[in-house]
Amino acid sequence: MTKVEHGRYKVVVTKVEVAECWVRAESEDAALEQVREEMRRPFAYVGRWETKASEVVVVEATAILPRPNTFAESGPALLGLRAAAEALGVSYSTIYQMTRRDEIEFTWVGSRKYISRDALASFVKGGA
Repeated sequence: MTKVEHGRYKVVVTKVEVAECWVRAESEDAALEQVREEMRRPFAYVGRWETKASEVVVVEATAILPRPNTFAESGPALLGLRAAAEALGVSYSTIYQMTRRDEIEFTWVGSRKYISRDALASFVKGGA
């Protein structure tokens, strides 16, 4: 398998567990059926389980590539916080906190905050 530094990994886990329990029943077959019926329940209880063997294997790996910067020089003069966050490649909560701490210039339009393309470019260049 190809080595991946940062990515998603599909992992298969195989676990063998054994439980012993006492069952009151009319016959051996009835005892087995009683335990099988209990095991069909989502949260079955058949005594204390003991792990006898386990194996964990990575069967597939996919690299996660960084998203390309989607900031374009053309477009609307003002960007909402979600669009500005996407343009910078950060989360909405990050850009929201940046506006709260006055780390990036923004303007109010009604009750919503907007960031100009010039303010984004200035921030990227380090001039906040």
